[in-house]
Amino acid sequence: MEQDFLSELGFLSFVTRLKRASDAMLHDGRKLYKTLGMEIEPNWFVVFKLLQEKGELTVTEIANEIGFAHPSVITIINKMLKKGYVESRQCDIDSRRRLLVLSEKARRAMPEFERVWSAGVTSVKRMLADTDALGFLDILETRIAKSGFRSRTLKCLDHDASVKIVEFEPEYARDFADLNYEWIEEMYEIEEHDREQLENPDLIINAGGQILLALIGRQAVGTVALIQMEEPGSFELAKMAVTRDFRGLQIGKKLMVASIEYSKRVGKKRIILESNRKQIPAVKMYRDFGFIEIEQDPNSEFQRADIRMKLEL
Repeated sequence: MEQDFLSELGFLSFVTRLKRASDAMLHDGRKLYKTLGMEIEPNWFVVFKLLQEKGELTVTEIANEIGFAHPSVITIINKMLKKGYVESRQCDIDSRRRLLVLSEKARRAMPEFERVWSAGVTSVKRMLADTDALGFLDILETRIAKSGFRSRTLKCLDHDASVKIVEFEPEYARDFADLNYEWIEEMYEIEEHDREQLENPDLIINAGGQILLALIGRQAVGTVALIQMEEPGSFELAKMAVTRDFRGLQIGKKLMVASIEYSKRVGKKRIILESNRKQIPAVKMYRDFGFIEIEQDPNSEFQRADIRMKLEL
């Protein structure tokens, strides 16, 4: 390739170059199908192969199987329906579900499609014979799944400057609920007392407590509640959550520091919390901040709680 601006940019243009290469191959694929008189598009093959193997699937199931966004799959399916390669029928068990199957037209055409796809695979193998292209893709996709571009980039920035801790405002009510529903549903069942607190944050505020939120830009990425206990000098620390994509950025620690500072500022003498021992990183963080284990409360409102801790301020 002659002098190329994108290649000169190095890793700054990495994703753009992947897209450029992908677009070039997809464009060539369309021209190939047109030359061969085939009325299909390059990104349909995965649906043909999936339905050939699975028999029948919903749009959502297809999206989950191939890792495409739901709207993208709908666009592909609508085009295939229009061309008569896919048929839709009502599920016998659940009338709300629409199942997609290959049509008779598709099944008749599959041998020829397979012949062309096989030739395409051979051509790509020859083009990339001296590279481990599939190995590279496996590594890239695995690492993206583990931690995406956004969270990796944020780790390289000045987090103390980018994360802002603010006190509760009504506009954050939905964030407070959603952030907590996310982590609770990952590990436990939502309990009635969870819903009572999450859907009514004003009850916490009006009783003398506080809710803190961690913001990156305008997005709420973490939260914690300080709930006034019967003993005037004590707060219960509860409902601490950091959204999945932003974990590992020390946001939980920033919320804990802010919680301790706020508690001292309003004259509290101690902070109590309940947790579960299988939340190993969280329990370790509590210990690192000086919390000690105390006797459990037999009247705890949470079935999942199996450890109670206290921090004297």
